[in-house]
Amino acid sequence: MPEQSTVLLLALLPGAGVAAGGLVAELAPDSKKWLNWSLHAAAGIVIAIAAIEVFPEALDSVSRWTVGIAFAIGGLGYLGAGMLVEKCAEGSGRMWMIFLAVATDLFGDGLLIGAGTAVSADLGITLAIGQIMANIPEGFASLSTFRANDTPRPTRLWLTAAFLVPAIAAAVLGFLVLRTRPEAWQYSALTAAAGLYTVAAFEDIIHEAHATTSDNRRSTLALIAGFTLFVFTSALLGD
Repeated sequence: MPEQSTVLLLALLPGAGVAAGGLVAELAPDSKKWLNWSLHAAAGIVIAIAAIEVFPEALDSVSRWTVGIAFAIGGLGYLGAGMLVEKCAEGSGRMWMIFLAVATDLFGDGLLIGAGTAVSADLGITLAIGQIMANIPEGFASLSTFRANDTPRPTRLWLTAAFLVPAIAAAVLGFLVLRTRPEAWQYSALTAAAGLYTVAAFEDIIHEAHATTSDNRRSTLALIAGFTLFVFTSALLGD
């Protein structure tokens, strides 16, 4: 059984990815094309995480009915969280809307890691590595928006550090709740978290990519590259 310290360490990775992307945003000049491409790559990674790691594992242990219901619960959870974020950020501007949206995504990342680690340590490690790969572009986009809104650098750095909290809290919660539950519960929770995570990829990451600049063939290539990169990474870890 994985120790809680392992879960904590893995839960740091999604927030670390956002922080790394924020650091790049602090140091690099603005480039809407590169941001668009990197966000498409992130979406490809997210889709690969669900398609390659989560759903095949779940289908080996629970019925297709259970997978479908769990995915729907996760997707509806994302919609509910999005409505709550919009309500909380109402009147506070796009910058805080993005902060709350990223924090919500990171909470979902943490749930995915917690549920995955409850199933097996190897699955938790693979999911965490995929998330750090996907979250670097998200961090870049978020901190670029903060900078464009003339947010002071100390505030931007504090906000970057704050992104570590939701993933850690959700991962620990998910792990503690699920580690003694039956396997069907664990895989159902894992699929629900993947549902939230996948819907967020289409509704948040792709939308943000389209908001930066218009797509081109390189945008599509970036999505393909992101998917392929994670699959190859998963294969190396599996071997």
